[in-house]
Amino acid sequence: MSIINTMTNEVSSAATLLESTSISILDAARLVKNILDFKPAASNLSDIEFCSRIIETGKRNLRTKEMSLKNGFMLYLESKRHLRPDSFKDIKYLGQKILKTNSEFSCRNFSDLSAADCETAISLAFHTPSQYNKARTMLHGLFEFALRREWCDKNAVKLVERKKIIENEIKPLSLAQTKCILNTAQKDKFRACLPAVAILVLAGVRPCEIKRMKWRDIDFAENSITVRSVCSKTGGVRQIEICPALKSKLFPCKMQPNDYICPPNWSRRWKNIRDASGFKGLWIQDILRHTYASHHAKLFKDLSRLQINMGHRNHSLLRSRYVNMQGISHRDAKSFFTNPSKFP
Repeated sequence: MSIINTMTNEVSSAATLLESTSISILDAARLVKNILDFKPAASNLSDIEFCSRIIETGKRNLRTKEMSLKNGFMLYLESKRHLRPDSFKDIKYLGQKILKTNSEFSCRNFSDLSAADCETAISLAFHTPSQYNKARTMLHGLFEFALRREWCDKNAVKLVERKKIIENEIKPLSLAQTKCILNTAQKDKFRACLPAVAILVLAGVRPCEIKRMKWRDIDFAENSITVRSVCSKTGGVRQIEICPALKSKLFPCKMQPNDYICPPNWSRRWKNIRDASGFKGLWIQDILRHTYASHHAKLFKDLSRLQINMGHRNHSLLRSRYVNMQGISHRDAKSFFTNPSKFP
């Protein structure tokens, strides 16, 4: 009788403990049995100790913070407001395209996403190896942001491999083609663009850098152009030599120190100059940097000097991609840099 009373009292107490939950006494018993099914036969722990250990382990690993990719990206984007407009715009574009292309992916929590999920999402949004790799880099940064905020336990993108990019050979412009571009820029309708065009052609400055540069960055006494950290693509500071051919184009045009080198509506004007020079639909990105690097290597045969002017970390990119001296004579290279009279 006492045993029955004891059991009745325990059942009554168990029911009272579970009163505020949706779990029945039978469900509670099943949960305990499921836990004990994993108890090793050689364990020295009692059943209640083993159950307590499992509960404590679960509590330590139970995620208390969850965040969807969509909402997390908005917070990540806000944290990047301090970046240059171009950099911020790139992050926004890459992220929004991934989210819009795969709405199911964007609504899932960071903690639920695997490397395979991320790889699929990037592949659906971007189809060229270059775009794919840029999106992967952005998503990797987003997951690092999530990791620091404990929205996930690992960066799933780390296991997503980058695509191999097979670079096509880029042939530099000939001296005649270079003259044609400078000729076009010297016409009355484009003359305000001449300094910027000349720097792109004869100093190898990146297109994104020239848009941020001002006349104060040009030192005619030292024959140098300073690419400040706020202008540089890589964030570093470098100086580029001003060759005689470039100086002859810049000096007559010099303006106030705080004036931008590029005139208003620069992007549209620069496209019109390229089109008017015979490159409509044929322009290759960074071809002017290739042209500058190839002529420089041909004339000076000094990759360390060229590396400083180009703003590269080492020689490898110059050797593998930028320097292509085929078809460039020493005479043409000398005219490119040192003989302004040979230019139009």
